[in-house]
Amino acid sequence: MIDNLFDLSGETAVVTGAGRGIGEGIAKVLASAGAHVVCAARRQEEIDRVAGEINAAGGSAAAL
Repeated sequence: MIDNLFDLSGETAVVTGAGRGIGEGIAKVLASAGAHVVCAARRQEEIDRVAGEINAAGGSAAAL
């Protein structure tokens, strides 16, 4: 789906509010387009989960 729209391979994206909702969705879409995603939010456990899901799906993410 998103792979055909744009390619972010080699780019890094910082997503604030990545622990849930729209921020989580944006982080996952950017990762599916090839970006390394840095997930940031107030709750560490939420961004750990999101980054883990991205990494498990073959993407690249870090939770900070």
